[in-house]
Amino acid sequence: MKNGRTISGTVGIEWDVNPRVSVGSSLGNRGLKETPVTVRNHGAPIDTPTANESCACAPSSERLAQELFERWNMALQTGDQNAVAQLYWEDAVLLPTVSNVPRVNHEEIADYFHHFLQSKPYGTVVSRNLKQGCNKLTDAGVYEFKVVKDGKPQVVPARYTFVYEFRNGEWKISHHHSSMMPEK
Repeated sequence: MKNGRTISGTVGIEWDVNPRVSVGSSLGNRGLKETPVTVRNHGAPIDTPTANESCACAPSSERLAQELFERWNMALQTGDQNAVAQLYWEDAVLLPTVSNVPRVNHEEIADYFHHFLQSKPYGTVVSRNLKQGCNKLTDAGVYEFKVVKDGKPQVVPARYTFVYEFRNGEWKISHHHSSMMPEK
């Protein structure tokens, strides 16, 4: 910066050079005498210490997406709603296929699967689209469920989104949205 003042957390924003950058009235009003409000003696930042941390990103791939879906699908085959719920993070959100109620914790997710598992669902991915990020994998696409309804087998096509997060050394579901296809 031209005048040597550091506004912590704004590296690369030169508020004293670029009039289009808004930093608040006390710093942006160049007509008044300016005083540094976010610096201590000798111009050192006071609210943002130097970061000494690092972030490692877990590798993700299409193969990982396939494995995570298969793990979830195999949990469905156990018929145990708690086994399915354990594949979701405690703060996960489930927007389920056959319920109007969003599920936002293990108890609510397990409750949904208690009812859903009665139809003996078996899922198959028809198409998928992946978005990969640091410790996050989004798998969105179309799947079909073979279910038993009123004693008769049916195939139910649906759209899905799974957002997986890598935390504490493992991948789990942080968000899952599923909805039946609107057109037949």
